[in-house]
Amino acid sequence: MPDSSASNDLDPKYRMDGSCWKFVPVISGGFFNEEYGDSIFKHHLIVLQLQLALIFSLATLIHLLLRHFYLPRLISEVLAGVILGPTVLGRYFPDISATLFSHQSLKVLSTLTRFGYLFFMFLIGVKMDVNLIKKSGRREWTIGSFVIVFPILFIVTIAKNISLKVDKIGEESLEWVSLFAGLIMLTSFPVVAILLMHLKIINSELGNLTLSSALISDLISVVIVNLDKFGQLTRLASERVALKSMFLVLTLIMFVVTILRGMIYWIIRRTPEGKPVKDAYLFFVIIALLVVAVVGENAGLQYMYGPFILGLTVPTGHPLASTLIEKLDTIVSGWMLPLMSTYCGYRSDLWELKKKPPAWIMFTITFGVLFKTTCGFIPAICLKVPLKDATAMALMLTCKGIIELGCFATNADKQATGPQDFTWAVFSVFIFAALVPTITRFLYDPSKTYRGYQKRTVLNSSLNEGVRMLACAHRKDDALSTIKLLQLSNPFIGTPLSVYGLYLEQLVGGSSPLLLNHQLGQKSCSDGRWQQIIDVFNHFKNHCSKPTQVQVYTAISPQTLMHEDVCWVAFQNSVSLIILPFHRKWNRKGKMIADSKELRAFNIRVMNKAPCSVGILVDHDRSLRLPITDKSSTYRVCVMYLGGKDDREALAIGRRMKGWPSVYLTVVRCKEDDDAAQKGWESMLDDECLREIKHQSRECNNVLYKEEIVRHGADTSSIVGSLLDENYDLIIVGRHSDSNSSLIEGLSAWTELPELGAIGDMLASSEISKSVSIFVVQQQVIGK
Repeated sequence: MPDSSASNDLDPKYRMDGSCWKFVPVISGGFFNEEYGDSIFKHHLIVLQLQLALIFSLATLIHLLLRHFYLPRLISEVLAGVILGPTVLGRYFPDISATLFSHQSLKVLSTLTRFGYLFFMFLIGVKMDVNLIKKSGRREWTIGSFVIVFPILFIVTIAKNISLKVDKIGEESLEWVSLFAGLIMLTSFPVVAILLMHLKIINSELGNLTLSSALISDLISVVIVNLDKFGQLTRLASERVALKSMFLVLTLIMFVVTILRGMIYWIIRRTPEGKPVKDAYLFFVIIALLVVAVVGENAGLQYMYGPFILGLTVPTGHPLASTLIEKLDTIVSGWMLPLMSTYCGYRSDLWELKKKPPAWIMFTITFGVLFKTTCGFIPAICLKVPLKDATAMALMLTCKGIIELGCFATNADKQATGPQDFTWAVFSVFIFAALVPTITRFLYDPSKTYRGYQKRTVLNSSLNEGVRMLACAHRKDDALSTIKLLQLSNPFIGTPLSVYGLYLEQLVGGSSPLLLNHQLGQKSCSDGRWQQIIDVFNHFKNHCSKPTQVQVYTAISPQTLMHEDVCWVAFQNSVSLIILPFHRKWNRKGKMIADSKELRAFNIRVMNKAPCSVGILVDHDRSLRLPITDKSSTYRVCVMYLGGKDDREALAIGRRMKGWPSVYLTVVRCKEDDDAAQKGWESMLDDECLREIKHQSRECNNVLYKEEIVRHGADTSSIVGSLLDENYDLIIVGRHSDSNSSLIEGLSAWTELPELGAIGDMLASSEISKSVSIFVVQQQVIGK
């Protein structure tokens, strides 16, 4: 019979009842099925569910209160833990705290958090693109090495000496000192990637430099940490034990890299293109993940490094990496991982901060962080990174987050760690996680990148330089639809045309965005998906009537940040016009088959931020894909001109097309029935732009100019309807985003798609089955 003096908390399934142990079910039978005097809180599943409900409810409430400060969600999760821990709930409501967070229930919560951290490290390896190292240049390697090697060597060593000579701690506590100082000096790739995503600059030039430097720094730190661990085994045990551990670890790594990696590639080959990975293969990967974690920890490797290495062997993208992320990311990052932040906040006691802190802690979080920031700042300045960008990058490389909290929580129970030391560890991560994004946002504002940029429009393009157009495509259909518009804009007679094709792919199964220039031979592991886009643009180049410069890019980035790649490519290449595909698609019978809200939001973001003019191509006419090769065929283009800068840009595009003998250009000008309304600077600019067209309409057979008198929006709507009845192949209109003209009075109230303007919205209506294509143009917006 068990000792009656033993605590009832020794096993969650049993409790003392007189002189016998009584089985307590994990699951409750309900309020009304409990015995008299019993509580449902004796059932550990009930307690766990209540803990989870409290944690997520409180964290969400705090996040809603702090969201206006643009702080990361980790801050609200840690604060929720602090409130539920000894700082607030345990101090002022000890009975409630003892009921909700008993010793045994915390063991269950701790196990769940570590299990989630295990899967999180695996997913980090899956998302990490090791090929980023191959693409890194001298700047990335220099910054990444400086920011980790020197702080680890100097700060950790000095902190250990201060702890021994000033704080007089024992030898048994030195391991925690090394861990604390090492993690504060750490540059974690996942933390930096999450920060860049939070700041929405991950695919900017600064974001790419910071991300590559963080990856190099993180991999160097993994080598340093494990070499130090083997050194500790040599000192504390023997050289034979250290060599045995190193041999087992290397054997495990070789097994993962050769055998398991080969099986992963076999799974990928066995999965047909476009088909999901079989559940049996996913179960195999998860079982391998757990086995590698257990074997690695027993071999001397920390339990999270084995899954991390296994994740690195999974090729990024489709099909396996994307499926694993789709299946695991929501439950791991959205449920299990936040528990780690809350658990660390729960274990910390802010009342411990009232005590005098150890000198080595203050040295590490003040001088150590300053030294680490300097190690990132100096090489960046020497490598000609702008001052503000270098400062922001150095700060971002010192940011702390979930990786550091997970390491602190994992090692706190193994080492001699007091509540004060652990509280300072969590508090340090909390401070850096809150301050770094705030200061970085102040130093680096991506919205100012294109502000004050010189005027880049088709109307203002130089005759010698020609026009540069950026054609965006999400799939092959988009590229084919754009080709005819590009060919129409590239007549044999006229200024030269330079085309930049940009294939846009959503980042799936990775955390590192890519921008590839295929003219430079840059490739990745999934070239097949964009090869057909490259072939479309190469076909256009080979069939042009005159030499035309064509360059093709591929941008792989998150859906919400994809517009940054478009704007950056346009900015770097001095593009005058960005051509975007419409978010709705029709088949040959005129039936709408696709309506993407994500693509519409992408188009709006590009129009709001573009450093040049933007046009949205609405492809009603599927025959628009065919090139102009038959000289006997004709192509009818109409420009509807109401006046204003957007219409002047639309007219400039139409004027280029009239250089084709087979293209018949019609310009329909709508004028107000009020002479006073036609005076002013804008009217003078309109008349000047139309002067050449009026003259050519009398001299050329393929140019027609006509005017329509309009009293109000209803008349304009009638003219739009008549244009659709004229069987034009392409209608070009301005967006009129800032027009208060009476020509469109009353039409804006019925606009379904404001990004197209009132006229474009009517022409692109889903109810229209005419096989006419619409091109809605917005001239560059200066001073955004």
